[in-house]
Amino acid sequence: MRWELSRQASAEIDDIIRYTDLNFGTEQTENYVGGLYNAFDLLSDNPKMGQAWAGERRCLIYRSHYVFYRILDDHIFITDIMNTRMKIPPEWKA
Repeated sequence: MRWELSRQASAEIDDIIRYTDLNFGTEQTENYVGGLYNAFDLLSDNPKMGQAWAGERRCLIYRSHYVFYRILDDHIFITDIMNTRMKIPPEWKA
């Protein structure tokens, strides 16, 4: 199974890259974002490994980020990526 990023998730990754590069440097940015993409690959192989949330939404925690996604017929659709310090919208909760 493959994975796909929403525009929102893609923009959030861009923000993670900018923040991490500015605060921790290029090497840490490459390590963190590379690990995030590895987590997406892991989800593709094991789509139900994330916790079930409201509706069809699921959540996987990767280090300091929530990865929200949906399992579709032929792929994983990653809808949002949020820092674990952020407040989760109540309607998203299981």
